[in-house]
Amino acid sequence: MLTRDYHIHTNLSPCADRNFDLEKIVQIQQKHGIKAIGITDHDYSYNHKVKSIEAARKAIKPHESSITVHLGVESHMLEYRVASIDIQLAAHFDYVLMAPNHYHLRGVATPDDLKHPRKVAIHEIYMFEAAIACPLTDAIAHPFVLNPKVFRFSSDDLGLFSEEVMRNVDKKRLIYQLDLASQRGTGIEISPKFIRYNQRHLLEFYQLCLERDVKLFIGSDAHNDKELEQLSLLKPVLKELGIREENLWHPKEWRW
Repeated sequence: MLTRDYHIHTNLSPCADRNFDLEKIVQIQQKHGIKAIGITDHDYSYNHKVKSIEAARKAIKPHESSITVHLGVESHMLEYRVASIDIQLAAHFDYVLMAPNHYHLRGVATPDDLKHPRKVAIHEIYMFEAAIACPLTDAIAHPFVLNPKVFRFSSDDLGLFSEEVMRNVDKKRLIYQLDLASQRGTGIEISPKFIRYNQRHLLEFYQLCLERDVKLFIGSDAHNDKELEQLSLLKPVLKELGIREENLWHPKEWRW
């Protein structure tokens, strides 16, 4: 089951380790029996230059016989109807991961009060709706996973705060958006980040995704060797949720 990882950053992303290149990623993933990966550097990593994207795609070629490598991109919602990527840039990639809560980046709309669970909940569902509505979104990266660097809680406190946030999310709005995601074939990421950030209560959200027939996609969101290895944290989670192959999202196969 744990044979794909569709959310990996290389050293093209400023936030990744400098020695974290495609060759190293392929070697590590092959060692763990991964059959397909997705390289998803941030859209700003390419500086909107088509030549950079073409170079990245050419770098994939030597590895295609040993492992399937998709060239995706991670973008983010700035606010409703405003994404960080346009259709001209998106057209060069196999798929677009849309992050609804990259609050650490300039220009992204943030909650009115990062310490108020209800206000954060209202903003989180608003940004989730924005990501679902965006026509460029193929899958959504780490929805409702709160980043400790943004919220600045201790690990235990962040877990409790995040749980309170999810209790305040309007369930009717959430179910409506999940039904839209199901209809459109939009994937929802399940990442070991929710375990690392002490937010295991999100299992209820992933279970709701499955109940609404939304496909989950597996992504480490790795920026270095250590984070890539942490994909294994998902093994008991996938078993607990009863996830089968038919529950998983995969990129469409495009011919270039």
